[in-house]
Amino acid sequence: MEKEKIVRRKYILDKPFQFGYVIVMILLQLCVAVVVGFGMSYLYLFVFNDGKIAYQHNVTVLLQWAILVGFSSLVLIIWGLVYSHRIIAPIHRMRILLRSAASGDIPSGKIAFRKNDCFKGLEDDLTSCLETMERYRQGWVKDEQKS
Repeated sequence: MEKEKIVRRKYILDKPFQFGYVIVMILLQLCVAVVVGFGMSYLYLFVFNDGKIAYQHNVTVLLQWAILVGFSSLVLIIWGLVYSHRIIAPIHRMRILLRSAASGDIPSGKIAFRKNDCFKGLEDDLTSCLETMERYRQGWVKDEQKS
């Protein structure tokens, strides 16, 4: 029997969390970029040129720096969305499982997350919790049938 591969259809499951995560990552990256950019400008304008401004050279360096920061921002946005999906997907799945358990439809079988998802260690705990809930529910059903 061939194992079915789980395909991620929606990468954005929790907009406030995922976009907040990406915004924090971008702000951190921009802070570092500004500090390094000011450091480079200082070195090129005052240390390496003996106070003489090589205007065209500095504009080229700053343009290259801006392109590098823009490209790295794009890469960071994509990586941030993918990584935050690895965080939020198990939480989203646990939320769905617990809501269905609360409504009386307790899932059976082992709970499994995708290979690279965070919180993979919670699979066994969640499975045992749902099994215990099912045993309690069956005990209550038996008690109600006796009454």
